Amino acid sequence: MDDFIRKAVALKGIPFTKMTGSGNDFVFFDGREVPVDILSSPEIISAICNRHNGIGADGLVILETGMPTADVRILYFNSDGSQADLCGNATLCATVLCAALDLSKPAGMRLATAAGIISSRVDSDAPEIDLPPIVDIRPSLSIPLEESETRIGFAHAGVPHIVVLCEDAENIDIAARGPALRNHSAVGPAGANVNWVSALPAGRWRYRTFERGVEGETLACGTGAVATATLLSTWALATQPVIIRTSSERDLAVRFRVQRAPEAGLLPSLRGEGRVVFRGVLQTLLR
Repeated sequence: MDDFIRKAVALKGIPFTKMTGSGNDFVFFDGREVPVDILSSPEIISAICNRHNGIGADGLVILETGMPTADVRILYFNSDGSQADLCGNATLCATVLCAALDLSKPAGMRLATAAGIISSRVDSDAPEIDLPPIVDIRPSLSIPLEESETRIGFAHAGVPHIVVLCEDAENIDIAARGPALRNHSAVGPAGANVNWVSALPAGRWRYRTFERGVEGETLACGTGAVATATLLSTWALATQPVIIRTSSERDLAVRFRVQRAPEAGLLPSLRGEGRVVFRGVLQTLLR
């Protein structure tokens, strides 16, 4: 039997939860109910995340219990099947789902990610996560600016991000500009996500993100919002909390906790949405 078909048959009937964090959407699986080794196969992940022949999502998440130092471990995969160290919106969603499944206490939980332990909570029906320190911040990159772009910087917010300050993020041709910046040599061979940000009235900010692993624009990116807030703060352009409007017209809020010594980095917290869209069971998967 073809290996993909064998895996698809093994997954038939397993339950899933579709969630969204400000339009950044994910398919969640409870690791207690699924064969994790099969589900984490890149070709299976791509099939599930396919928006035409699958469920459709920016990424796939598996929640595992039994961790010695955390309540739950989050395994996050991009829609192309590649594994990522961290996804902010997926972690916000995971916080809500872990509380709903009684995997941890809503008032405070510890979530293990490949980027480290994340403390999180559900407060007033909204999830908030405390991310690891941001120690790699570069206020300026040696990348030529295009028309309407005014500054380009970098921050590693669990995953690497380029942040581009521009006149109007709405007018950026992300499909044309994104791939070149995403793979620019200035950020190393693994590349980076790319965010464009511009000012809105009342001290708010509008951003748009080109995500690696998705290889296109997503409606929101949690770590992108954190990286963007980090650069805006480093450039002395924003006050706390930094409110960032996503392409789904929902806001993400970034605040920085008590500052450590400069070499210890900034300590960001991200507050946003974690919403269950629907629940179901897998039936037939196609490549």
